Amino acid sequence: MLTIFGGITLIEIIGACLLAILIHEVFHVFAARIFDYALYSFTPSPAGIRARLGGSAKSFKKQTLIFMAGPLGNLILALLFWNGSGFLKNIFEANLAIGIFNLLPMYPLDGGQIFIIVFYKLMGSNKTFKLIKILSEIIKIGLALTGILQILIFKNPSLLVAAIMLPGTKLLEEKVIMVRLENLLNRKQRITNKGIYPARHIVVVNQCTLGEILQKLDYDRFHIIYVLNEELEIVGQISEQQIIKAMQTCRSTDRICDVFFFGV
Repeated sequence: MLTIFGGITLIEIIGACLLAILIHEVFHVFAARIFDYALYSFTPSPAGIRARLGGSAKSFKKQTLIFMAGPLGNLILALLFWNGSGFLKNIFEANLAIGIFNLLPMYPLDGGQIFIIVFYKLMGSNKTFKLIKILSEIIKIGLALTGILQILIFKNPSLLVAAIMLPGTKLLEEKVIMVRLENLLNRKQRITNKGIYPARHIVVVNQCTLGEILQKLDYDRFHIIYVLNEELEIVGQISEQQIIKAMQTCRSTDRICDVFFFGV
């Protein structure tokens, strides 16, 4: 009754997958501990357990290594059981599948996280998040189509279920705000190291929210924001430091006219 395609039992597949997920998360936790990061908000996902890093962005390189650690652990275990048979073969297949799956450049998988970290510095925030959004949608469609073929050929719905359960763009939008805020918090160190830092002027109307302004701030610019009223007259000027301080005590949906009392 529990036997499926190829004489493999469902219990064996579940056991191998659970072991692969455990290895994946243990390597994440181990890497996080090495680089002095806290892990919090463990959330079940189709590819395992999605863990979020705590604290601000201390190092892009360290974050990349932490996200790489999970898939690397799966691939190492897959190599160890390369020539295994029976349940050992299940362990090999589960670790290989989960390791490769998590390296796909789509959010919130590890590959998507690494993609954002690497290209955020190369392309800036806007281009990076637009690209990862497009890639995520394309890959999700590809996984769904491949999952349908898997059902027709192997009678196995696992890939289609994983594709359907992958989250939409809401989590990516939350990631955009968090990454920008984390990097703005570390702006002082980068400016101090470089000595000279390029500035960018932004014009906003006083009805804009803190969240909307935060989405317009780039990684590689220091921002000065001019605030306009309904008659397009300049009623105030704020810096990104003031935006950061406001985000610590106000909501992202609060309007700047209410936070800074411009145009009142």
